[in-house]
Amino acid sequence: MAPAENHERIRIAVVGLGYWGPNLVRNLADSTEYELTHVCDVRPEAVAATVRRYPGVKGSTSFEEIIRTSNVDAVAIATPVSTHHALAMSALEAGKHTFVEKPLATSSDEVLELTKRAESNGLVLMPGHTFVYSPPVTAIKDLIDSGELGEIYFISSSRVNLGLHQPDVSVVWDLGPHDFSILRYWLGDLPAEAAALSRSCVLPNVPDVCFINLTYGSGTIAHVELSWLAPSKLRRTAIVGSEKMVVYDDTSNEPVRIFDSGATIPDPETFGEYRLSYRTGTIVSPRVDATEPLSLELANFASAIIGDQPLVSSPALGLDVIRTIEAVDRSLASGGVPVSLPAGEDSMIGTLHAQVEDLRATNAAPSSPAAASGGDSIGTAILGGGPAGLTAAYVMARRHRPGAVFEADGTVGGIAKTVEVECYRFDLGGHRFFTKLKPVQDLWEEMLWDELLTRPRLSRIYYQGKFFSYPISAKDVVARLGLVESARCALSYVWAARHRNSDAETFEEWVTTRFGRRLYDAFFRSYTEKVWGIPGSEIRSLWAAQRIKNFSLGKAMLSVLGLRQENVTTLIEEFRYPRLGPGQMWEAFADRARESGISVNLKQRCVSVKHEDHHVRSIRVRQNGDEFEHRVDSVLSTIALKDLVLGLDPSPPPDVIAAAHDLRYRDLVLVARRNRFQTIGFTFTIRRHEPDASRISVRGAPIWSEPEPPVSASSISASAMTTSGR
Repeated sequence: MAPAENHERIRIAVVGLGYWGPNLVRNLADSTEYELTHVCDVRPEAVAATVRRYPGVKGSTSFEEIIRTSNVDAVAIATPVSTHHALAMSALEAGKHTFVEKPLATSSDEVLELTKRAESNGLVLMPGHTFVYSPPVTAIKDLIDSGELGEIYFISSSRVNLGLHQPDVSVVWDLGPHDFSILRYWLGDLPAEAAALSRSCVLPNVPDVCFINLTYGSGTIAHVELSWLAPSKLRRTAIVGSEKMVVYDDTSNEPVRIFDSGATIPDPETFGEYRLSYRTGTIVSPRVDATEPLSLELANFASAIIGDQPLVSSPALGLDVIRTIEAVDRSLASGGVPVSLPAGEDSMIGTLHAQVEDLRATNAAPSSPAAASGGDSIGTAILGGGPAGLTAAYVMARRHRPGAVFEADGTVGGIAKTVEVECYRFDLGGHRFFTKLKPVQDLWEEMLWDELLTRPRLSRIYYQGKFFSYPISAKDVVARLGLVESARCALSYVWAARHRNSDAETFEEWVTTRFGRRLYDAFFRSYTEKVWGIPGSEIRSLWAAQRIKNFSLGKAMLSVLGLRQENVTTLIEEFRYPRLGPGQMWEAFADRARESGISVNLKQRCVSVKHEDHHVRSIRVRQNGDEFEHRVDSVLSTIALKDLVLGLDPSPPPDVIAAAHDLRYRDLVLVARRNRFQTIGFTFTIRRHEPDASRISVRGAPIWSEPEPPVSASSISASAMTTSGR
């Protein structure tokens, strides 16, 4: 049937808005080949959030309503695995082309049923094995097919992380399809034999760690490690050949590394003398295409519907992946004994690699002037891997703009990162997620969804033996200063009210106008100078409105005396917080950027920005004492202004350099301690404010995250701030 009669674009609906569904929505909304018409999920709040983000899209909680809609040509299903067969069969019976996130179904029999239905109805059925479209994976396929690696001795793969446990499938069904589809693509065959061991550590009868050994007819063996219980994320595969070796690391800024290393047995010089000869040669990291795999996958789905190209991730590939999983399950049920796999009944049409290369050539377009002219520009260099830099990288990736992030530290997130030490995660300060901007809130939720928790806030300032609320509340300040001092503050306030300056430009003017000079001198002045290291006369008034709530001292006085019932609009009484700390948010941003082709380079500090004729030409970065130069089209800087100005080449005028040297910054010194007493029952932050005390903040945050500490313990952190010229 014609996929979209009288329409240039394929009208498609996304079913399931959990972890992977939003990625489908994003790519389909940005595609020129599709018209995203509907989204569907059983959770009304997820549907509402997506519809708000994409106003032209209709939302529904009824799958039946979606497939009955006449203006939907295709559906993309990203629901729990146990629902795949029923939903896909209903969609095919309704005449819809169907894309199903991996795995295609829960058994090979179900896959065969779906394939038969799709063929009989003349429809396209596609399993979502995204990794066979990944440029690093296809680059390694090149190496294997060319013979550059020699005979493939063995392949070892680790795909582990902390979570997320799936309620309806084991770790093999959740993570295994990635590695099994990659191995099927690289080696072009099903394994002849599979053996596996697993354990259900958390949920009964749901294996969350599994070690799998596969043997192929060619003699190649493969070991696959899968786990939801790992201290850190690892996606690493080693391919060892007789001539060369390759390491594929999906989380690295160098995803493919080729090692000219190996071992051989030279001809013996005397009878019986066999000595191995080891070779350690060069290490090469080839340039890998930056196209997002999911966009290539969906483009292939569109081409198959139109009839231009066959599927790379075909039902035949999906069937082979399910057969491998079923063999692993049989081995697990038998205590780990090896079991044989049936010979593949469905051969792949052509070579998958050639299809992916053709697809990339068809859909690729020059992404920058330098790229179009055959240059080697990386596009936009983003300096700094903190929140601003990573957000910029993600936005660029969504717009298919080339670029790279360069971060001097070994971890993303800047001072909003989360540091992991011996299974404890410590935040660099109490970074919370709160915004009144809906697009920003939607972006955070898109990144983490259910991993973004809601937590109450409790912060206090310790001053003159009393605890004051933070953000600062006028009523609280007046009540705790006492009646005598409050009366003096009131007289000062009356005088200020009669001489009010409506055009306050500085923090000092803003506070003095609203609270009086005495209250400012007694409380706000020392507090502000201690936090920021500069007087209030040098801070803009806009900052005050963000940090101080309940702006009328007169109303606060009446409230203290009981003459008026105050209705305070709080600034932040609760906030959003990632399950594993704020660093989890920026790690997610970095992962999304990498998945979309924007490399995130750690431990690489930008030392110079070369410019000419009012245009930036290149940057130089330093890593482990070595310096590397990259051609760029533009630079987006989030690093300290002083570092950027002093790094310009040629240097700016002397007065600009002098001004840069005069810039001062606040340094943060953080000390975190694990306590062995019972977990604290609430979250708190205490800031010391007295003029004779050094600036220090004490914070306890044991319940911001849902997981309990690794032992019956809690943590307290203390921070101090000093002024530095850096």
